Amino acid sequence: MKIIVCLLGIAHIAISSFFILYTKETIDMLKGMFRTYKLRYMASYPIVIGVLFVISASATYYPWVFRIIGLIAFCEAVVAFTDPKKIYSRMLDWYFENVSVRTNQLLGIIGVIFGTLVLTWAR
Repeated sequence: MKIIVCLLGIAHIAISSFFILYTKETIDMLKGMFRTYKLRYMASYPIVIGVLFVISASATYYPWVFRIIGLIAFCEAVVAFTDPKKIYSRMLDWYFENVSVRTNQLLGIIGVIFGTLVLTWAR
């Protein structure tokens, strides 16, 4: 389980680093993915991440944090899969069109900090 926690932390740091260093290219890649594949297929990613967080919660110092993050990922997947009143689609349109480069870089910095926390919470 500790390996899963370490992989989650390293993956989060790596992805967030792309948001800091290659902001425009990363956003364009994500935008292309969401335009190419159906939202229902893309909802599988938060489900997998949620399962990994819930499964690996026992190998951390703060298992309740990992369980909450897993539940939030499940809720995001349900909203993305059902997309009631096109809420998730409108949120994606807002994110891809109206969020500035600096905001994405700030989110990348927050992601690197979160990934570092995940690594330090592993037993």
